[in-house]
Amino acid sequence: MAYIIILLLFVPTVIFTAVTPYITRKTESFGVSIPEEIFGSPELAGFRKKYALRTSIFGAFLLLASMYAGQFPEEETWMILFLSSLFLFIVGSFLIYLQFHKKMKDLKAASNWHLSKTETSIIDTNFRKQKLTYSYGWFAIPLAIIAITFVMTIMYYQYIPSKMPMQFDFNGEVTRWATKSYRSALAMPLMQLFMLGLFMFINYTIARSRQQVDASNPEKSVMQNIIFRRRWSGFIIMTGTLLIILFGLIQLSLFYPINVQVLTMLSFILTGVIVLAAVILSIITGQGGSRIKTITGKHGEMINRDEDRYWKLGIFYFNGADPAIWVEKRFGSGWTVNMAKPQAWIFFVIILVIPILIGLLS
Repeated sequence: MAYIIILLLFVPTVIFTAVTPYITRKTESFGVSIPEEIFGSPELAGFRKKYALRTSIFGAFLLLASMYAGQFPEEETWMILFLSSLFLFIVGSFLIYLQFHKKMKDLKAASNWHLSKTETSIIDTNFRKQKLTYSYGWFAIPLAIIAITFVMTIMYYQYIPSKMPMQFDFNGEVTRWATKSYRSALAMPLMQLFMLGLFMFINYTIARSRQQVDASNPEKSVMQNIIFRRRWSGFIIMTGTLLIILFGLIQLSLFYPINVQVLTMLSFILTGVIVLAAVILSIITGQGGSRIKTITGKHGEMINRDEDRYWKLGIFYFNGADPAIWVEKRFGSGWTVNMAKPQAWIFFVIILVIPILIGLLS
């Protein structure tokens, strides 16, 4: 079990980290804005190759360490070692990124690419009229599953044991119990409901995040961005539905005999599949749809407005003058928050507090 968990979670993380420079927009390199035609230059291609090689070697070393840790029979021991290795990889790969971020800043300052082109920001007024995400009607499926989970829990409440198993180890042994009550029995359905709200909100942010159009080829950029948002919207809906089904099966095990080891294995396999699917989607789509083949166009004499000063370390966005709360990441795939906006911090507090409250009530 230990080796399966390590491979399912660690390997996709290393792969995604190594390929990150290749899936970002071609107008950005290691968190620094550049003209699109510069992206394919030998020097920048060398940066990407070196970053991928270094993070892969570092990740492989820690993966071997994690595999070694998997031989320990004590679950707590190897889990601590595995999580420590994963944390070290995240920190180490970030430090490797910072080296190339600095190199890019120095190269940009020395090359003065922005002096030969006009900087501008382009807004497509018809962009929001496009179908950017899939219908919220798809969330009716997980909502129905949650309703069934609630109803079945109440109907079969008498069959739930007086001491409810709340946590298991990988061998199916119970490590934490809770006294039977409606609060404890309904904790999992409440968590399902929270997850549904979270995934619906993410789908909303995909549609409402700041529009980013490449000034050198706006028509192509808009088409790519629409496809990019729709693909991730579909992924979010499918992921949310699968996780809510999994939580429903876990709840069902309270009053219907289901092998706990099977549920545990299913949980980790599903998590690994979701992570791997996210990596594949990122690779084939690219940030903002940059890897999607659509119409081609000639590079113009304009480039995107330079916003490097708002991106701290090329990753953290602080811009109080920007009304947008959600913006595309500069390094990686997906979205991040405008940390200068109080709403962003309120969101973080909410997604932390609600699960804690559900846990306390149960």
